Amino acid sequence: MPKMTESGAAKPYTQIILPKALWWFRHTAWLTVVTGIIYYVVGRGQVEGIPSMTIHIGMLLGVIMMLNVWVFIWPNQKKIIAGELEGDALAKAKKTALMASRTNAILSIPMLMAMIVANHGSWTF
Repeated sequence: MPKMTESGAAKPYTQIILPKALWWFRHTAWLTVVTGIIYYVVGRGQVEGIPSMTIHIGMLLGVIMMLNVWVFIWPNQKKIIAGELEGDALAKAKKTALMASRTNAILSIPMLMAMIVANHGSWTF
């Protein structure tokens, strides 16, 4: 917030805070997937009874969510923030980013359930 008023005039939120928030959002997406895969590979031979189909479904949903961030959300948000688009192109970019974000929000619940069930549940898919 202090950077928004440094120059005397408030800079738009989209130029100061939003790019940093989106940077963290997209980089934590790939970091989560990579650490999850490492954790899975390291622990695969040490843990008995992990329902492999359940954990793979959770992993697949996590990868889909990461791809949504990098392929749909970030490129469209970058164009929106830069002000590169107008009219129908702007509306399309906003709708694409919104739908990908909503898809990620919806997929987070079954992904979390698959991860929990794989380690603690008594049922599998």
